[in-house]
Amino acid sequence: MPPKGISPLIATILLIAFVIAVGGILSGWLISFSKERTEEARIKGETDIKCSYASLYISDADWNDTQTRLSLTIENTGSEDLSDFRMIVIYTNNTVVTLEVMPNSTTMNPGDVQSFYNDTHVGNCSDISQVLFKSNTCPNDARDKILSTDIDDCS
Repeated sequence: MPPKGISPLIATILLIAFVIAVGGILSGWLISFSKERTEEARIKGETDIKCSYASLYISDADWNDTQTRLSLTIENTGSEDLSDFRMIVIYTNNTVVTLEVMPNSTTMNPGDVQSFYNDTHVGNCSDISQVLFKSNTCPNDARDKILSTDIDDCS
């Protein structure tokens, strides 16, 4: 009676073909995955380098009690154009509020000085602990903060 099943030679050839097919599929995926990650790293690196030259300085802060408006005079002291600004108010009870500022479509070139103010009610100035102003263009580098004691007319 002849043996049943496939010969060891054919089984080996099929196993090798299967391994090569799986390896081909995985290598195609790995190449595209590597290209995507390399591109992401390149873009992140370029942004980090560009933002390392970004800087903001709050040169003046004034409180208007009747309008509950905080006005900040900001100077772009870096060498990058900045936009998309936010004012972050930290209160004495540790609550944090992020405010859009007016004018909201401003782009500041290096050396520009611009006044910004809150577009929503921020409460009493005496409840403010500190204020952070930043550009979302470079949020980690283009930022400055002041304490409530540095705000004029805040009592």
